[in-house]
Amino acid sequence: MTDPLSSLPPEVVRYQTAMLTPPADSTAADTVRFVALDCETTGTDAERDRIITMGAVTVCGGEIRLDEQFEAILQVSHNTSAVLVHGVTAEQAAREGLTEEAAMRVFLEYLGASVIVGHHIGFDVTVISRACERCFGVALANRWIDTMELTLHLEAAGQLTGPAGGNSRSPFQDFTLDGLCQRFGIPPHDRHTASGDAFITAQIFLKLLRLARRAGRTTVGGLAERWI
Repeated sequence: MTDPLSSLPPEVVRYQTAMLTPPADSTAADTVRFVALDCETTGTDAERDRIITMGAVTVCGGEIRLDEQFEAILQVSHNTSAVLVHGVTAEQAAREGLTEEAAMRVFLEYLGASVIVGHHIGFDVTVISRACERCFGVALANRWIDTMELTLHLEAAGQLTGPAGGNSRSPFQDFTLDGLCQRFGIPPHDRHTASGDAFITAQIFLKLLRLARRAGRTTVGGLAERWI
């Protein structure tokens, strides 16, 4: 009988092997490799639109690992209105970009079984998963944490009232990425680029991790809990 893995690229096989032992709900957050991730896409339909740029950086042991980053431009067939946001044209992507298959191979090798982190990250996870399915017939299987949902849980637990470092008890209301940058004093450098937003998200996530510990959310399951 033919081994179904034999037809897959080695990077995908290694990814699937890593995913045999992913972090569990009970895994302590301080032992986990997180990957802060952002994608810029051709539109807002995660089922149909394509990735134009991807950016990611590792967060582990309470630190951002600048030596563990991923960045890619992907080839796209035409320009869409989204170019006004991310600034990457189809012509630039044709010159500098990877094919979707090549980008997914490199990304899966980088990602492994890490827990993905991002703001409204469900969209990014879906669009990457669809790309992997098109290329390899393999869906993305990693756990993921939405910084938006984690922020809502922490606000409900009283961890985000008042300005950073202040004594005011006014409720926190701006849950956008820009609002969190302002709340935590993080400069929004390279905003609306995949690599820039991934690095911003990593910085915000470190702040949220500290608040999460105070709220008793110290495991992967506690951080990844959906907001319903």
